[in-house]
Formats: sequence, C-alpha cells, structure tokens
Amino acid sequence: MLAGCSSPSLLSPTRRLRSEAVAATSASVSVHFPMNTQRLDLPCSSSNFSRKESPSLARSNNNNNKPIERKTSGCSLKQTIKLPPLATTRRNAEDFSWNNDNNNNNNRGLKRLAEDKEEESCLSRVKRQRGDDDDDEEKVIISQPLPSNPHWFNITELAGLGDKDTASSRPASGSSTSASSESHILRHRLQEPTNGSRNPYSHGGSTEGRRTIDTINNNNHNNDLQRDLELVNLLTGCLEAIRTRNIAAINHFIARTGDLASPRGTTPMTRLISYYTEALALRVSRMYPHIFHITPPRDFEDETGTALRFLNQATPIPKFIHYTANSMLLRAFEGKERVHIIDFDIKQGLQWPSFLQTLASRPNPPRHVRITGVGESKHELNETGDRLHGFADAMNLQFEFHPVVDRLEDVRVWMLHVKEGEAVAVNCVSQMHKTLYDGTAVRDFVGLVRSTNPVAVVITEQEAEHNSVQLETRVFNSLKYYSAVFDVMHKHLGVDSLMRVKIEEVLFGREIRNIVACEGSHRQERHVGFGQWRRMLELLGFRSLGVSEREVLQSKMLLRMYGDGDEEFFNVERSDEDGGGVTLRWLDQPLYTVSAWSIGGSSSF
Repeated sequence: MLAGCSSPSLLSPTRRLRSEAVAATSASVSVHFPMNTQRLDLPCSSSNFSRKESPSLARSNNNNNKPIERKTSGCSLKQTIKLPPLATTRRNAEDFSWNNDNNNNNNRGLKRLAEDKEEESCLSRVKRQRGDDDDDEEKVIISQPLPSNPHWFNITELAGLGDKDTASSRPASGSSTSASSESHILRHRLQEPTNGSRNPYSHGGSTEGRRTIDTINNNNHNNDLQRDLELVNLLTGCLEAIRTRNIAAINHFIARTGDLASPRGTTPMTRLISYYTEALALRVSRMYPHIFHITPPRDFEDETGTALRFLNQATPIPKFIHYTANSMLLRAFEGKERVHIIDFDIKQGLQWPSFLQTLASRPNPPRHVRITGVGESKHELNETGDRLHGFADAMNLQFEFHPVVDRLEDVRVWMLHVKEGEAVAVNCVSQMHKTLYDGTAVRDFVGLVRSTNPVAVVITEQEAEHNSVQLETRVFNSLKYYSAVFDVMHKHLGVDSLMRVKIEEVLFGREIRNIVACEGSHRQERHVGFGQWRRMLELLGFRSLGVSEREVLQSKMLLRMYGDGDEEFFNVERSDEDGGGVTLRWLDQPLYTVSAWSIGGSSSF
C-alpha cells in the first residue's frame, strides 16, 4: 500500500466497511427542519443533531441541511413544525406508529405513564416499547407525519337527501337485481308524505332524528375531551423531557403536540396548548442553540391597542377593571378641586372617558383635571391625549394631558410634573408584576410612587401564581388560569371569530410565551395573588383603603349589564375577609383583583 494514499480501493475490506459506516453516520446526524406555528412565523432549523453517546458527531458538516417541504394546508400547529427522524431510523409508512418511542435504559424516568399508572386513560398515556435486544444500537422514532391516506369511514349514502333518481355511491355487495330493488325502495320512500319536511322520517316530529343528533354531539364532545386530555398529558411529557434533557423525547413531544394543537382549533384547550407548544419550542431553542434555531416571533406591540379594543367590546373584563378602579379613584377625589391622575400604562385611555363624565356630573366638579399618561409610543400617547381633550371639552372640564414617553423602569419623578395643591392618584393596571424580577426594581418603583405623595394608589393585577422558579409549577398554574380565560373568549366570541384569534394571540399568547420561554429579567409576566401583594405593600409602607359595599354591588350590576347572560359564570367578591380588594372570577377561577392603597407609614425596606 502506498504511504499517504487515501483511495478506498486500496483499503482492506474490513477497514473499508468501517470507514463507510463512519461516513454514513456522519451524514445522517445533520438535521434541518423548518418550524412554524402557522400564525407566528416561527421558522426553526436544527443542525448537528447528535446522540449522547457520540458527542464528537456534533461537529460534523452540514451537507445534509436541506429544508423539509412545508405543508400548505390544514390548521394544525404542526403545519410546519416538522421534527424529522434520524436518518438511521426511517421506516416504511405502513410500519409507522406514534407509539414507537424507543428510549434506552437511561431515559426510563421519562413519564412512564403506561407502566406506573394503569388507571389512567390509554389515550393519555405516552407509550414506550423496548427492543428485543438490549445490546442493539439505540433507535428513536421522532415524529414522522401521519400517512396521507388514513383509513377513515366513508359516508356513501344519506337517507332522505339528494335527488330521487341519483344512484347510491355504495359499492354493490349483491346481485344487480337486489341493487335495483334497493333503488326502487329508496325512490318510493322519497315519495312518501313528509309533513312539509324533505326528511321522510319526520312524521309528526319524531324524536329519532333528535336522538341521532344528540348522540353525534355527545360523541363529538367526548372526542374533544379525549383529545384535550391527551394534549395535557403530552405537555406534561414534554416538561419531563426538558427536565431530564432528553432531546429525542423533546423532539417527539413537540411534534406530536404540534400535530394535535392549533391556534385555530375548535376547543379552547386545543388553541391554548398550541401557544404552550410554541413557548416550549422557544425555550428549548435557547437551551440547545447548537441543535435548535428558531427565528423570534414577530412583535405584536403595534396590534396591542386593537386587541384591547376587541377585548373591551367582546367581554366585560376591561369594563369591570375600569369601572371598579374609577369608583375607588372617585372616592379618593371627593371634594378635591384640582386632581391629577398618573396612569403608568395608559395605552388608548379607554378607562378615562367614563371617569371624566362622572367628575363633570358632580354638583361641585373639580376646577382642573390633569392626566399624565406613561407609554412607549409617542404617536399613541398623542392620539390618546387628543381624544381625551375632545371628550373633556364636551363635558366642560378644564383638562390637561401630559404624555411621558419612556419605559416604566426609566420614569423619574420630575417627568411626572407633580404640582403643589394637586390631589394626586396613581393608576397601575397590570404593571407592578413586571418589577418582581428584581428586588431593586420593586423598591425603585414603589419609591417613585411614594414620591408623588398620592392620596390613592389603585392597583389591578391578575389573580394568579406565575412567579415560581420551577418551570413545571409555572406551566401548570398558568395552564389553569388561561384555560378559564380562553373559556371566556370561546363563550363570547365562538370558534370562527377573527376578533377572538387576535385577542388570544396578541394578548394572552404573548403572556404565555413570556411565562414559559423566558427567565431572568426577560421574564416580566410574574403574576402573584392578592395575598402576596398585600404583604409586600404593607412592608413597603402602604395601607389598604378597603372596598365599600356599594363598589361591590356596582361591579356586580356592571356584569349584569354587559355580561351577556354570564351571571352564572362571572362572579364578583371581596378579595379577603377585610375586603381589601374586589376580585372577578370565572366559575371557580379568580381572574383579576382591583385594590386601593395609600401611604400609611414608613417602609420596612
């Protein structure tokens, strides 16, 4: 053999086979897949996908990084979330099964529902099957698409529908004589008296048809329930895979969940899980940037105003928040001649027209009203100021609007233009939880509020527990909370509403993504319950102003006016025995709490 010659023809058969096997393995570990959640433009590619036992393969070349063809039809979240199998584990389409998830013994801690919990539904189990030979090379089937032609039951004939002379599409199972006889009988049935109905079986309003429809509806409901339960179990399995750092299992669960969930789904849970799937995909892309790459989703900041208007039109939730907060502010401004409201997130100012109207209708309205609006969009703040100016002029109120264009953490007291002789009140809707990522940020914001010497501080926050350091706890707590929120959207807007789609993806989908996918200072949606807020604010030197019985009754009356028959679903109650706030509930799930505070003593910090 010539020294330095690399020709494969000069190698021994054994050495040549080994080199070819290494080359084949190197070529098979490079995976490229596009990833998209249909609505959020999430292309995701993965390269250098290697198994744990071969870490050196992670540095292989990218010769096989060819994008997989995207699907262009259907509403599944997996429309373009395609997580392909390893090249060494491809099987024929007829041998494919979602249950073929063969993990080695090192991964046996991954949600073994089939072996450990026999009482659970078989549809909610994540099954695993081991090969006959434990010494074989590990093989993992990773989420191939289902066969294009599944064996569905074909409805070929509907009694009582269609033209009389139209032949049945059912294949002939007997002689031609029997087929013609059946056709003759069908024509006679179509000519029978129908009491004005085209259905020959509707004599006198028979209950058979209604029973059939009820049976179909019950079956559909059961199917939806089973699919929702399966989605929840898949989400649980994905969390376990992330915890154990099982990349193959993560691949499988995200692909399978993406196949079943869709932001255009017919049930609230189907749509909700699609947003969690997106959030988990973003999270793993940050955990394993050398394996997953996901283009950040487009920012919906410009569409937030539109989504808030839709939410205000469709549900009583914003009306409850605004009306309850305004009642507390009006109580604090009783008898004041010059009032100044500082709104730390004014957006489009939907809260303030009714407030100005109530002030103007008082026997002794204030001589001057000023609103300072904080926001990051100068254009939006100017438009909000113009609208409020026009409304105040119509109410004959002397009004001034002062915009502050800056982020919440960068606002300083001199920007707020607080003047002597003004009664100042602070309005803070869903903003304080964003400061909980750092104790310094909380103290700075509370110090800013205290420096304005307010007569009242009205705080509105989600009544939830989404600030746990454990990802699993955050996911399960937020899943319960947003399940109720999506039920509200489904009840008021239905399945086909474009308004509902906009609200869910722009407002709540973004919150879910931040809760699940982000950590550190980037995780701003750190909602906590009223009990924690109360303890924290009391330590910071604030005292509760309480809630009057009149304010609770007025909030309940508001729900009856705008709840669209939801009195049995929505409920308003005091937040605790002392009545420190007013809480809005959907069935047994609290959604929002509004409370009022004032400076009551020195801070404990």
